[in-house]
Amino acid sequence: MWGSLGRGFRDRDYLQTQDGLFFTVIGNLHPQERVLAYLKYLPHPRGRWGRPGKRYRRSMRYYCASNVMKAVEFLSRRYPEYVFHSEPFNFMLSAVPVEKITRHYQPEERLRQLHVAAGLDELERKAVELASILSEQSGVPFERLGVTGSVLVDLHSVKFSDIDLVVYGRNQSRRVKEALLSFYEGTGIGVERLRGRRLSRWCREQSTVHPFSMKEAKALYQARKWNKGVFKDTIFSVHPTKVEEEVSGQYGDELYKPCGIVEAKARVVDSEDSYFLPATYLVDNVRPQRISRLGSVERVVSFEGLYADVAENGEEIAVRGKLEDVLDASGRLKYRRILVGSPEAHGTDYVKAAVSKP
Repeated sequence: MWGSLGRGFRDRDYLQTQDGLFFTVIGNLHPQERVLAYLKYLPHPRGRWGRPGKRYRRSMRYYCASNVMKAVEFLSRRYPEYVFHSEPFNFMLSAVPVEKITRHYQPEERLRQLHVAAGLDELERKAVELASILSEQSGVPFERLGVTGSVLVDLHSVKFSDIDLVVYGRNQSRRVKEALLSFYEGTGIGVERLRGRRLSRWCREQSTVHPFSMKEAKALYQARKWNKGVFKDTIFSVHPTKVEEEVSGQYGDELYKPCGIVEAKARVVDSEDSYFLPATYLVDNVRPQRISRLGSVERVVSFEGLYADVAENGEEIAVRGKLEDVLDASGRLKYRRILVGSPEAHGTDYVKAAVSKP
């Protein structure tokens, strides 16, 4: 589905609706006349985010699949037109009807505007500066970067908001990752890893909404979470996003038949698409835990951002999630996968590599 400015609705875009709601777009494939998205901000007189004369609150404190489903339940009560039953996924999702969209916010366009604007506030200046540094050091063109989150929709606060950047494309994401990892070694430009209280808070948040201990979360962050750090005393995140030519097929080409919650161990053979959401790992040598049979599982797929890019080729992972038969449009079995981030798992699912074990 195509949005404004000649490109589709991409992961991490934002939508504003006729009801004054703000949604974050999920993925790059969408049903006809709707855009898959989760509720991010809604009007509230005492909200912490906002513009002059209009305040907003977040729809959830921590972002994870289980809380997104709670937001779907809220929408079904208050704004049912934003909820529909997805036939391919076989459960209720939030999706914005195209006719309800009043504005489509695109991260690369917002960053371009900030780059040439005068009178920026401190957070906006830092976002442009960080993007410029990443572009220069990685060789990724500035126009392949964007700014999302509260800065994208101009609801941010210089007192507490973070910087959320987007990098478009597989190769570009890899180059930005390499640049950030080199910065963390110490370059004197103000880009650092989370440390001290900030790291403890991040670990506490992860252990609150995921089946991770504080120790596991810290080990995972230090070993693999390259895309979250601190720039000049402001926390930032970088979110890899696919562009249209990197996305194959259409929404509805595959149907997903649930086969229960399972636990398994497997070896990663291809992690190239693990940067993105959904994060996809091609696996082999899949061994069931606690049950006798899994069938031929080829993929582990996560809609939980925590589990993006946490395992490399050749590494062993432990996974808990929903086993699914993946069918083509005619109902023929294509392959099996384990999905992490489903409503059925109630937040108990995970992907754990050796780096995240206690």
